[in-house]
Amino acid sequence: MYTTYSILQAITMPKNSLQQKTTFNLNLSLSLKNSIELLAMPYDDLLIEINNALEENIVLTENTEKISEYPSTYEKINENDFVKLEYKESLFSNLENQLLYLGLTNEQLNIAHIMVENLTEVGFLEVSIKTIMHIYLRKHPNSQINTQQCDAVKEKMQTNLEPFGIASFNTQDFLLLQVSHSKDIVDKSTIMQLLSGEIDINQVTTTQKHNFLDAIKLLPKTPVDNLDNIQNSYIRPDIFIEKVEGKWCISLKKLPAITVNKEYLSLRKQIPDKTLFNEHLAVARGLIGFLSYRNQCLQQITKVLITKQPQALIKGLEYLLPLTQKQLALELDIGESTLSRLIKNKYMETPIGIIKIQDLFSANVGNHASKSIQHRIIQIIQNENVALSDQKICDLLTRDKVVICRRTITKYRKKLNLPSARHRKLFNIKFRK
Repeated sequence: MYTTYSILQAITMPKNSLQQKTTFNLNLSLSLKNSIELLAMPYDDLLIEINNALEENIVLTENTEKISEYPSTYEKINENDFVKLEYKESLFSNLENQLLYLGLTNEQLNIAHIMVENLTEVGFLEVSIKTIMHIYLRKHPNSQINTQQCDAVKEKMQTNLEPFGIASFNTQDFLLLQVSHSKDIVDKSTIMQLLSGEIDINQVTTTQKHNFLDAIKLLPKTPVDNLDNIQNSYIRPDIFIEKVEGKWCISLKKLPAITVNKEYLSLRKQIPDKTLFNEHLAVARGLIGFLSYRNQCLQQITKVLITKQPQALIKGLEYLLPLTQKQLALELDIGESTLSRLIKNKYMETPIGIIKIQDLFSANVGNHASKSIQHRIIQIIQNENVALSDQKICDLLTRDKVVICRRTITKYRKKLNLPSARHRKLFNIKFRK
């Protein structure tokens, strides 16, 4: 909290000593003018912006008398909870899908599947190449493969699949692979000799030792460390919805309730040069107004989504109805681009789990939503006893009164990176639920 003295000192100091304050003011003003960025910010990023403003702008203060500028219709959420978003596709299923596009022969593909089956959770191959060969020969006794052929498949997997380095034997093997493929590491030859044990750390110069330690420190230690996706990210939903006693309840993740510092306003007449004061006040009011607008919009967006997609929010996204962002923007009387920014990078906690708000929108396919149909296709393939052709899947959906043609099924299947029935049957690919 600023004292009367500190406030007067800040706003009456000579202009040439205001560089730091003015720099902040210009930056924050720019942020407010560029509302596109603020609208698109998820909770954590916006919280940082607000805390920075509270720290630097002496006009602003946190209103501790109010819990929230917009009280929730229902409060029961632990504000410190982090929710880990589940990655829908396992590492192993993802790798199986990627293998189909590597241009492998049938023999190589079968070897690769055996390797995938023998990976640890961090992506290391837990059996030797010789063991891989023996497993393959037990399944295909007439084959003439050798360890060199198996090793060639392993090398192709390591360098062509995501994550890079998958099927390395251990951390040492993985580090050697990374160093050999790096264009930025200094003194690669020495580092590789140290990693492989050809030379000892005490046999190199101090500079070489530092180069080695610096390089190793920056490199991932397991293949899954390379995964930069939602599997390893923790998120805070911006919106929470729950059905209580038959009624939908909405709550927003609370942000600090900010207001203009009344003590500062009372001293306004004592300020000789009101330029800085007016600038800070404009920025403060702009930020307060923006947060009010954001909260009101998110509340209204959520209410309409509940009205439009009630079954999807209770039973799952396969029950989505056709709804576009343009349709919702028209109903809310806001611009489509504004709506897009408001829901970008934002998540909602619902009875079916954590979902992206964007996942509740879907284009029309007949009388059904395209995302709903895609979910149905995934479910059918997950539950198939024998590989079903696209036409068979089309027939099943038609039986459920979904009007769709086989070509559209094929398009969606490819979009979902699901192999054809022929490949699923040929390589006995099963998709985990």
